[in-house]
Amino acid sequence: MSRFTLSAIVLGLGLAIGSALALPVSAQAPSEAAETALWDSVKDSRDPAEIQTYLDKFPNGIFAPLARIRLRNLKGGGSAAPGSSAGTQPQQQSTTASALTSESIIREVQDRLYNLNYQIATRNGRMNDQTREAIRQWQSNIKQPVTGDVSVAQLATLRRAQLPTTWGALAYYSKGASATVWNRPTREIAEREALAACRKNAGAPCQVLSVANKICGALGFYNAVISGRQHWGAYASVRPTLGQATDHALSECRKQS
Repeated sequence: MSRFTLSAIVLGLGLAIGSALALPVSAQAPSEAAETALWDSVKDSRDPAEIQTYLDKFPNGIFAPLARIRLRNLKGGGSAAPGSSAGTQPQQQSTTASALTSESIIREVQDRLYNLNYQIATRNGRMNDQTREAIRQWQSNIKQPVTGDVSVAQLATLRRAQLPTTWGALAYYSKGASATVWNRPTREIAEREALAACRKNAGAPCQVLSVANKICGALGFYNAVISGRQHWGAYASVRPTLGQATDHALSECRKQS
């Protein structure tokens, strides 16, 4: 004989989680506009000192990978195709070159994806499978080639993405303990507070679901007795509406139970 019960806890907040569209060029931040202006003024120069000027001012800039290729070619570290100038090959590579050239840029990408609510557990400037999977999800969401790498052009898009300003989090433990917070300024604060409260209630580490602005989250618990043995479980879901999130969480709980 078996029996089970289902319940749901819901959290409604949200931002379009995972959507990171570019702002119009006119909305560039002053520092980005200054960087673009400087790069435009030196990118065609054959004087290595002028390219180095850009790198000195913006060592982790949008065009830094391209500038290093250009500088290397100007100094004789690269070879140009016969009949072409040394400066044409880097410009052909242009914005398709990988931007993940340093720990600081990788850490920046990890931070921005985390703050767009992608699953990034470790933000240490080192590439790992989870970071590449988050990049792939982001690329898919913005209709870009899914490579797991970030090009110079994509880094510029990521830097222009609007980050959420209102966060909520729902922390939970499979045996029924949970805690919610909302109206927090950052994802990190929301998750930290929810996890601390849930651990206090559960007496054990909890998992957490984050939402921002207009996206909704729901949590379904199941409590089943199968052949005299007790089973617990939980499933968290993020969906555009509260009804969709609740239905999905409960549906998955039914499958698990």
